[in-house]
Amino acid sequence: MQSIRPGWTPALGILATLALLGAAAGGQSSSRAALALERGRPQASSDELIALREELADVHAVSRAFKLVAKIARPGVVHIHVSGGERSDADREEHRRLREQLRDMIPPQELDRWLRRVPPGSASGFIIDREGHILTNNHVVEGRDGISVGLWDDREYPATLVGCDPKTDLAVLRIDAPDLQPLTFGDSDALEVGDWVVAVGAPFGLAQTVTHGIVSAKGRSRVAGVDISYQDFIQTDAAINPGNSGGPLLNVRGEVVGVNTAIATHGDGVNAGIAFTIPANMAVKVAEQLKTRGRVTRGYLGIVPLPLAQSDVDIFGLPDARGILVDQIVRDSPAGRAGLQVEDVIVAINDRPVESYEHFRAMVADLRPDERARLRVVRDRQVKQLAVRMGEQPEDLRARPAESAEVDRPVERLGLRVRTWRPDDRRLLRLLYDATARGVEVRDLDAETKGQLDLRAGELVVACNGNPVRSVCDLNQVVERAPLSAKLQLEILEPTGDRRIVTIAARETPKPVP
Repeated sequence: MQSIRPGWTPALGILATLALLGAAAGGQSSSRAALALERGRPQASSDELIALREELADVHAVSRAFKLVAKIARPGVVHIHVSGGERSDADREEHRRLREQLRDMIPPQELDRWLRRVPPGSASGFIIDREGHILTNNHVVEGRDGISVGLWDDREYPATLVGCDPKTDLAVLRIDAPDLQPLTFGDSDALEVGDWVVAVGAPFGLAQTVTHGIVSAKGRSRVAGVDISYQDFIQTDAAINPGNSGGPLLNVRGEVVGVNTAIATHGDGVNAGIAFTIPANMAVKVAEQLKTRGRVTRGYLGIVPLPLAQSDVDIFGLPDARGILVDQIVRDSPAGRAGLQVEDVIVAINDRPVESYEHFRAMVADLRPDERARLRVVRDRQVKQLAVRMGEQPEDLRARPAESAEVDRPVERLGLRVRTWRPDDRRLLRLLYDATARGVEVRDLDAETKGQLDLRAGELVVACNGNPVRSVCDLNQVVERAPLSAKLQLEILEPTGDRRIVTIAARETPKPVP
């Protein structure tokens, strides 16, 4: 807590801020007046005071904007009460934790009265149409026996669960009530870091609480302790606490730009100054599916993607580290039928660049089953366009058996199956070689090659006929140039660090199957 020096008040703090703003804008008279007042010497002239009041009017306009946003939001924000189910014990634990946190700040009798007014299982939501659909978080209503919704005018209605989506932590409820005032969604992509935002909800059961802050960051993912599959959070410093879950985050036009869902804490369950919000553009798509079919269907390619590392730019001949690497391809999947190969780098979907691993997952999930999509890929340093017809994402992506996926690439003229060795590969092989090593990992040998060569899976081909091999593309280029039965010398790096030369004859190039 910062100390307040004698003679300094919030009003004078505003004046000092205006002094700096005025100086930057050329308002020297208002700046001198503000500094004089801040120092406790009201020696400003009438003209200087008039200039100050004009600048304070600008501050009042900002204050009025927040008040208008609060008035717009109030009729559409609801207070959700849940009870029963598997979460009842968790509710009691939450009450116990609140009592521990607040016992030194609130007298015991007042604390008891306050806690009685804070019902277990208290959260927030907001109305999205006049038919009574309400958007909130899945973790608010999951596993509950009873759900009721309190409106801004003290009306209360029982709610039914229309549908939920744990992968985005969103759920849609419905109440049968007249005279509802839904909120309007805005474009969350248009938000910029530093934009003002307003949060409305029921922290600690205190309905219709309004707080404000700024957009602190966008595109937050892999947030520790948040068990949500699709994370593309807006980070804000607006005060959001337990009970705000499911409530709206609004821009200064009163449009919903996010659904408040998670907070960073110091381990006590109270906001540590960082909160996370599901972007409105994602929430709208999920809510529409939940309203119409009660569940969310997502597009499915049938690959295991990997994020690109900076070292991959040179290895695979990429312009930058944006995109994803195809690590595995599920057999008989949309990706396999479209001709996608292991170690293809997907750089765009429907001409939209893939910015990151998380962005790619969200882009694929946004596509509908049976929808046709265009993939731009980099394969062996060449750009290719592929058309794919999307499948439907299985409920559990991890349920497929390991043997059902392609994990390497063939070098058919050598009878080998290989894959590029990457220093950032998280498999065990990374521990066997120095991070500076480059080459192609031998994954398997066909029967003919096994009979000819002393070569084992897990060893690296680092050169062929004296040409450095950094990728499968490098190896294939040398091999394809070799005449039939030409002797190729492969330089092999062993896990021990030893090197040796293996000689193999190039076979006839297999003819494509008609």
